[in-house]
Amino acid sequence: MQLQFYTKPDCPLCDEAKVVLQSITAKISFIAIEEIDITKNLGLFTKYKLMIPVLEVDGKQLFVHRANYWKLIWQLRWHWVRRFLVRFAS
Repeated sequence: MQLQFYTKPDCPLCDEAKVVLQSITAKISFIAIEEIDITKNLGLFTKYKLMIPVLEVDGKQLFVHRANYWKLIWQLRWHWVRRFLVRFAS
């Protein structure tokens, strides 16, 4: 599962979120996180400047500002189950 993590340098909330994400990826092997620096793209900076850090999967925001370990685990599992069910039903 590919996740997009929108962040920027010198962001304490981003640093906290990175710790949570690292602990999750250490336990769940099928997750890959793409870290995206919003300061390198004006469109992304305009969209996310007041929201970071932001974690998205398939365009759906999993968290904004603060990452909660257990809530994120639940969201990732639920997202994975929904993807599986959609593929199974097709």
